[in-house]
Amino acid sequence: MKKMLLGAGVLCVLVLAGVFFWARAILATDAVRSALAGQIAAAIGQPVTIDGIGASIYPRVTVDLTGVSIGDAAQIRVRSLHIGTALGALLSRRVEHGTLRLDGARIELPLLALALGTDPESAAESSGGSPLEIVSIDEVQLTNVEIVSGGRTLRGDIMAVPRDAGVLLTSVTLGADDATFEATGEIRDFNGPVGELSITSNAIDTDQLLAFLTDFSAGVGSPSASAPASSSRTASPMLAISIEADRATSGQLAIDALSGRATVTGEGINVDPLSFGVFGGRYEGSLALSLTGDQPAFTWNARLSRIDMDAALRFAGFPDVLTGQMSGEIELSGLGANAASAMSTARGTARIEVTDGIVKNLGLVRSVVIVTSGRSDAPSTTGDSRDEPFSSLGATLAIATGAARTQDLHFESENLNLVAAGSLQLDGSAIHLAGKIRLSEALSEQAGRDLQRYTLEEGRVTLPATITGSASAPSVRIDLADMTKRAIRNRATQEAQEALKKGLGLLRR
Repeated sequence: MKKMLLGAGVLCVLVLAGVFFWARAILATDAVRSALAGQIAAAIGQPVTIDGIGASIYPRVTVDLTGVSIGDAAQIRVRSLHIGTALGALLSRRVEHGTLRLDGARIELPLLALALGTDPESAAESSGGSPLEIVSIDEVQLTNVEIVSGGRTLRGDIMAVPRDAGVLLTSVTLGADDATFEATGEIRDFNGPVGELSITSNAIDTDQLLAFLTDFSAGVGSPSASAPASSSRTASPMLAISIEADRATSGQLAIDALSGRATVTGEGINVDPLSFGVFGGRYEGSLALSLTGDQPAFTWNARLSRIDMDAALRFAGFPDVLTGQMSGEIELSGLGANAASAMSTARGTARIEVTDGIVKNLGLVRSVVIVTSGRSDAPSTTGDSRDEPFSSLGATLAIATGAARTQDLHFESENLNLVAAGSLQLDGSAIHLAGKIRLSEALSEQAGRDLQRYTLEEGRVTLPATITGSASAPSVRIDLADMTKRAIRNRATQEAQEALKKGLGLLRR
């Protein structure tokens, strides 16, 4: 029995050794290396070079390729590529239902114009007489892959199943720095690219993601002349991507609970819907970015709720200007690759409402008290502070050429109400508003009798005012000339009414 077992073991070793040397004799040749390079090049429509070739038999019969480069500038480089197949298929010098494992792949974006999905007859002709023919690949594994876009590099692993001119992504795990994301989905045609992806992440840099998606889709919309026409290549949208992230950054802006759906086409990127938490509140809206002109063009629609204005303005570079919670709707379009140029070209409308806050350094009440008392040192209900608490501050804004104009600005507080019209620069550098201040009943009663008599409207003292200066240093001026004219007009009206009453009294006598 021992001799039989020993003999069986020796026989297995001899068989394995024979299979190994036979596989190397069949596979590890320059003829096979050249044939595989030609078949891969014919399948993807790009030049392919292979530096070395070897063979192994465990766990499957495998062709081992090293130093694989794809593209004229070697935009895709693979340290080692292993093509596995069954022994039975290899006896016919064919790779059927094979596995493709790439280790150390480096892919530089934008993607090459791959002509996948070539005509089967032409593919068969190109492989005719080949010492080894790749018939089908059932699975592709990429380990230690690097995807490079500009100065950005993602590293990780990818599991995929080839399908016609595209691929089914069963598992994608990539990361950069402390951010990782996972993705699944299908790219039906690399020449679009056309397909759907779903991405989840612990953290996303949205600026880098947009740049990554732009690079991913750039330059691949036109398949090579050898590729047949395909209806999927003209499908719209080309690439649809659903995104979920615990947190994200956009420039220096930190957001949380990001959720959105982006469509990437040859013309640009559209994100709709898009929602996330920011400055203690919530953003919901959409963003369309067109890349067909000399400058990126954008269309932005947003609904904002419970935004902390102090935090938002501090982030924008305007500390100590305004507090409160803001809600509203914004519709803007414009041009520009950065915030400054986008702000100067933006056009559209906005409706905003801020509640329960303070306008810093406004001094409306103080200005009114000084005018109505005639004393620059007159006491104010707010003491020496120029800060102006309010219950509601809102306006409808028409935005163009870096400025916002309004006809219905309103400011409501315990002491007074303000209704005004005018304009303000979006960068906060200049304000020009003109309107009317209506004092509360309490302040109206504190005003002098003559002031009450000549400036009352609907039972309250009403004063014309202008607000100028900047967002950080506003200046309030009560229009005394207009107030005097109105007082004279009201006095004349009052005297005329009294004279009329006396005349009627004399007639009755």
